[in-house]
Amino acid sequence: MRSKFILAFILVLVAVFSIFLFTSVSADDWYEYSEPDIDEMTVYVNGEMVWYGYCYYDPINVTDRWRCMTNQHETPALEREEDAEVKVTFKANDDFLESKVKAWIGGYHEDIEAETPLFDVFEGNTYTKTLDLFIPKDIDARDSYTLHVDIQQRHDLSGVDEADLDTEIQRIANWLEIMSVELYDSGHYYGSCSGCIMTFEAGATIYVDVAVKNRGNHEAEDVYVRVSLNELCIERTVYLGDLETSDDDDDEDAKTITVALQVPSDTFAGTYTLETKAYNDEVSDTEFRSVIIEGPGQQQQEHEGEVEIMPQITSNEIVMGKGSVYTLLIANFGDEEEDFVISALGTEGGCGETACAGWAEVTINPQAFSLAPGESKLVNVYVAVSENAVEGEHIFSVKVDNDGKSQQFSMVANVTKGEGNGLDLKTILTIVGIIFAAAIIVLLIILLTNKKTTEKTEVEESYY
Repeated sequence: MRSKFILAFILVLVAVFSIFLFTSVSADDWYEYSEPDIDEMTVYVNGEMVWYGYCYYDPINVTDRWRCMTNQHETPALEREEDAEVKVTFKANDDFLESKVKAWIGGYHEDIEAETPLFDVFEGNTYTKTLDLFIPKDIDARDSYTLHVDIQQRHDLSGVDEADLDTEIQRIANWLEIMSVELYDSGHYYGSCSGCIMTFEAGATIYVDVAVKNRGNHEAEDVYVRVSLNELCIERTVYLGDLETSDDDDDEDAKTITVALQVPSDTFAGTYTLETKAYNDEVSDTEFRSVIIEGPGQQQQEHEGEVEIMPQITSNEIVMGKGSVYTLLIANFGDEEEDFVISALGTEGGCGETACAGWAEVTINPQAFSLAPGESKLVNVYVAVSENAVEGEHIFSVKVDNDGKSQQFSMVANVTKGEGNGLDLKTILTIVGIIFAAAIIVLLIILLTNKKTTEKTEVEESYY
């Protein structure tokens, strides 16, 4: 009677598994001849159960035999430049010290992987571990990729301790990306160096080469490129056209266009923001560059003010939970000592579902200082983005108080998810050092120009 019940139970299991198999993407089964270490494991991707494996005791004709079965009944779609949440639930039949769960994707030219810290496993308990895999934006949506999930320990485990899942890479529906912005005039070429100090003469024509790519899942129709010098209220918009969706050689999913922007000949010397924007009715992407204008207006501007404030880095892409640095160069060209106080505005709010004090914390160094005549100082504004910040563009201001006057300078932080763009301290110090060296050269040129002008004035006065 008991053997008939066992046989009936096994037949029911086989029938259920056979029905389940028809809706599965892939399935596998095998025998273990000792009790398996892991007899049940489930894998969820972005909240959906996509894979299940289990082992059961199968005494038919052979003693001490376990049959293990796995099946993948959904193909998860992984979206580019997004985190894929991989949750693993498993049950163990033994104790395992210093174990971990690892998930990774093969076939991409760099490692796409995540793993848990080491933890201890005890017999009979059920464990749940969650990992986040960041899917790169340039992974090819046409290729096939396998998501591997593995429970790892110092020795090889038996049973359903690992899963290999077929996946599909999903493009974002609408997504335009400015791949490069290159600046030049008739005598200078600055390429796509986003951290360079670009100098042009008043009256010059700035040529801007803009490369735009459609990384979305749909055709980008009627794309425009607009280039502007915001402080001078001048801009030019050029029609780029339609961008296809595929990376195939036959399809035009990326285009380059040149936009010419005329700088007025009477522009005062100073630092200006050049904004480049690619857009259509659905989506847009924007990049900012700082440019220095020199020319006829320089002499008048120098006599109008004794303090020069020159933003150096005004735009950064920052990963959630990481930081980046912005810089201001402040110089005193006057005859008296000047006091300065620096502060930041506009980092309140901007949080996701989890509350936070603000989308970023700002540290300014130095925050208050004095400059003697002829001295200059580079101010570092370090922005640490909250892990709960809303993804996208955030604009804040750096305020400079001096001699009862206040000036505000707009800064842009493009907050993103994933790896790759947060700066560590060593990198920040290197960038700041390079910028400071370049800025000192600019200041020396200005000081020498002032000196020559003064000497020339003195000679003319003595002549008369």
